[in-house]
Amino acid sequence: MSEFRLFDANCQVGRHLHWTPDQPQTRDDLLADLDHFGIDEALVIDSLSRENHPAQGNRRVLETTGGNPRLHPAWAAMPHATPDEQLRGTNLLDEMRKHRVGALFLYPGQYRFTLSDWAVDDFLEPLALAGTPIFVNFNEVGGSMAPDMTDWDAVVALCRRWPTLPVIVSESRIRRGNRLIYRAFDACPNLRVELSAYWLHRGIEFITEHWGAERLVFGSNWPRHGYSDTVATLTTADISDEDKCLIAGDNLRQLISWSGAKHPEVDLPPAADAYVAFGQTGKRPEDLPLFADCHGHMGGEASHYHLPNCTLDGIVRDQRRYGVEKSVIFGFTGVFSDEQPGNDLVAEAVAAHPDLYVGFTLLNPHRGPELMLEELERGKAMGLKGIKLIPHYQGYPNEGAHIDVACKWAHDNRQIILNHYWGGAEQMERLLETYPDACFLTGHMCLSYAALMRKFDNLHVCSCPLIPPGACEHAVAEIGADRLLFGSDLQDLPIAWGLGPILFARISPEDKRLILGDNLRRLLSRYSLV
Repeated sequence: MSEFRLFDANCQVGRHLHWTPDQPQTRDDLLADLDHFGIDEALVIDSLSRENHPAQGNRRVLETTGGNPRLHPAWAAMPHATPDEQLRGTNLLDEMRKHRVGALFLYPGQYRFTLSDWAVDDFLEPLALAGTPIFVNFNEVGGSMAPDMTDWDAVVALCRRWPTLPVIVSESRIRRGNRLIYRAFDACPNLRVELSAYWLHRGIEFITEHWGAERLVFGSNWPRHGYSDTVATLTTADISDEDKCLIAGDNLRQLISWSGAKHPEVDLPPAADAYVAFGQTGKRPEDLPLFADCHGHMGGEASHYHLPNCTLDGIVRDQRRYGVEKSVIFGFTGVFSDEQPGNDLVAEAVAAHPDLYVGFTLLNPHRGPELMLEELERGKAMGLKGIKLIPHYQGYPNEGAHIDVACKWAHDNRQIILNHYWGGAEQMERLLETYPDACFLTGHMCLSYAALMRKFDNLHVCSCPLIPPGACEHAVAEIGADRLLFGSDLQDLPIAWGLGPILFARISPEDKRLILGDNLRRLLSRYSLV
């Protein structure tokens, strides 16, 4: 079990807007997951507080958490429309203390309000004096849950107005605006970030090194996400055990101590297998089979969003630390700009570490057939042995005619060709029938082609990302463990973010071994040989 006394700062109980009957949502579901993932405690918000009206959920969450010392209630608030709509000021604080409600959540996007002084300060002032932690999340539930939605101007202004108020930013995903977090940390000593949104390569390590582990709080966003990715990313982080303990739970325990919250000694069950034990503890068993990663990028050292420690030597050290013995890689720059510098970096990495890397040539279909073929020949001359497509990001149609240029090359050279997304099932079937000697790999988790996988043996799917909870189990049930390949999305995402859902999956160790390495090794013995 985990040595870090994990305490989830962000989980939600109750039937949320997008809940379906095969997904967890009850208190018992939550407690079962706490046991499986090795988590001691959880701070719980109700789905009604998050989505419909704080007062509804604030009442219900007291019933949900009552009688179980592992579950701690959290409330939500918004600006008041009428005097009797919700508690305010010292009355709110007194009721929170009475019920040991440790934190208050603000959802400006969902409830259409601003963090300006005239809107929120009347109920925040006594909380600031008490040191009550405030979680701020700008995502609207009914919308796309798009990344980078936080209004950092508003957050920084709030922190500066109330320097004794602990402010914790949470959202669906923090990605391309991460440099703003650094500036906000510099400006606001009372600012923190909750980890379920922060899925960036070595993000935990970078913030811990520069601003301290006190600025991070472990959270899962359960059940929209799950525990597997965030737990594994934290337990395996390249930081001290002392810092892991702070982030895992001690920071949150200190933050909610104002409410008189009590913390039980929890006797967690043993890990289900060696893979789960690795995820819970961050310590890789010596006899655990080595991994093979089908999805990685090179060139993040100069990305338009900040990705720390992306030098070749740094990446190799990280992969060796996790037990990755083989990795398929392609360039970063071609996703948003000129593909050739990225292909050059990939070739350099392959030349330096031929035992570890299999390099793919990243193409841009906008270039047209002639230049695409020239770049494939150039990549082949540099030792690259496969093809990477990402028209989704490049603004080229997923089913555009130039996709066939790459597929024919893969067929003629018996290569693996990985595409971010292939388009509709009819397009996928046409490509499989037309180019049977190519090995097709869908770059991100997608079950749209499950029926085709039962018909064609040269179609596989990358695991990244396996969201929500149970996604790995569902994929194995739909397509079989032999068609799912571990992919980390290296340099964009933490390696452990992709590992976690497979390590913790409620499937057999034999299936985990297939997904985490044997499947890719089998394909590399048949394809992309020259």
